[in-house]
Amino acid sequence: MNGATSTDVVRLTLESSLAVIAIDRPAAKNSLRLDEMTAIADAIGEAVSAGARAVLVRGTRHAFCAGRDLKDTHPGTDDTLAILRERINPVLVAVRDCPVPTIAAVQGPALGFGFGLALACDIALVADDALLGSPFRNIGAVLDSGGHHHLRERVGPHRAAELIYLGRLFSGREAAAMGLVNRSVAAEALDEIALRMAREIASGPTAAFAASKRILSRARSFEETLELEAIAQAEALAGPDGIEGIGAFQQKRKPRFIGR
Repeated sequence: MNGATSTDVVRLTLESSLAVIAIDRPAAKNSLRLDEMTAIADAIGEAVSAGARAVLVRGTRHAFCAGRDLKDTHPGTDDTLAILRERINPVLVAVRDCPVPTIAAVQGPALGFGFGLALACDIALVADDALLGSPFRNIGAVLDSGGHHHLRERVGPHRAAELIYLGRLFSGREAAAMGLVNRSVAAEALDEIALRMAREIASGPTAAFAASKRILSRARSFEETLELEAIAQAEALAGPDGIEGIGAFQQKRKPRFIGR
């Protein structure tokens, strides 16, 4: 699965079993217009259709995504409800529901939509000096792009309220310390670490990972988790990767997963 496709701003590169989606609009700190946001969902769909077993989402030129480009926004006349329901939210759902693992590599600003995009990925690696948050309070707006969900679930309602009400931005190091992202690393090492992790995940048992994604998003009780795990385990061990994995363990060799 070698090759690439692109738009002017959102580029999809296919490298063996790994897909890399890069946002490249440096003059605007990788802020995006609505059609460019949609291109991210299109790239996710294309990557999965092409057989990608993991997706890495990253920005270029020292920025992840500074959010939605608001230059052409007219709050008095825009149909904001329709824009969010029909244009922006489906992109974030596409990332969140991607059936293969997703990893965000965050450098520079990840604000507003960019903040939501990074946290919609399964794993978020951030540069120590990255700048995260959503200062919507400064423009009289409400946090969107799933921000309430991520903050509530990861740092608790009380800390979420403080961050939302003050509109305070925070570094990647702070985000990692509060448990909002997986970890922070030195900025100069981010790309290498993210690529190494993404490649390792892409070489793994993709069907089993997909099952874990479903369990993590659906299970609400211990008993429900046990049942979903039992169903998923039975399916996994009956499939090619499960058979290969057990065989490799018994033969004391490294497994060769094919993603099914």
